[in-house]
Order: sequence, then structure tokens, then C-alpha cells
Amino acid sequence: MSVTPLTVEQYIQAVAPALLQDPSLDVYVEMARERTDRAFYGVKYNHAVALMAAHIAFLLGAGTLGAGSGNAEGGSVGSVASKREGDLSVSFGSGAVSSAIKNAGDADLAQTRWGLMLISLRKGCKPFFGVCGSRGCNGR
Repeated sequence: MSVTPLTVEQYIQAVAPALLQDPSLDVYVEMARERTDRAFYGVKYNHAVALMAAHIAFLLGAGTLGAGSGNAEGGSVGSVASKREGDLSVSFGSGAVSSAIKNAGDADLAQTRWGLMLISLRKGCKPFFGVCGSRGCNGR
């Protein structure tokens, strides 16, 4: 019995359903595809693209998903470092997140819960190392 892989949209429905209503969804997904290596993630590629799309959308301040939207679905991570009640101001620290960051490239991903989920997903993937001919692995 073969299992049909989930689509990027199905993963987004699970991890960031508000993003499905965003008119720029296709742009975020395309940006995520450009940053996600299909060979590295293999069968987890659609999952990785969905997480990256949600991460990008949040950082760019997309609709109800974006930073500062006040939505409970927001992806900020870290413990509360300070808060103020007049005009409501909350700041998050990154102390709890620093252990997830193994290199400087992960610092961007550590800013959102979707980025942290992508780091975790990446840990379960094994890169494929093969020998490529003179035209390269992608025939270029």
C-alpha cells in the first residue's frame, strides 16, 4: 500500500492555518522552495517548505500571522524578558532558544517556532552524497 505524500498546503493547514488566507501565500511558498533543498529533505520536502513558508511569512509581517499582529498563532519564541501594561509591550528573550542553534545560519530560523521546527526536522534528515558527472547533479 502506497501512501500519498501530504501537500505543502496540507502541512500549512496543520502548522499555520491563518497563512492559507493570505493573498501572498504563493509568494511565500515559492520563496521557501527556493531556500529548501529537495535532495536533502527527500520525502520531508513538502513539510520543510511549509515550515519555511510560515517562517518567512511571519518575519515579513504577513496579515494575522505576522510579527506584531497580536494573534495567538504568532511564532515568536523565547521567554518573556519584559512586559508593560500601559500600551501593552512584551519582549521575548532568546535564552531558551540558544541551545537549538548550532551555527550562525540557524540564528534566523531560531526567531520563530516554525524555524525551530525546521531545525528539528532537519536533524532527522540525512544528506545524500553522490558522485556527479561533468554536468552536475541537476544536469546543468
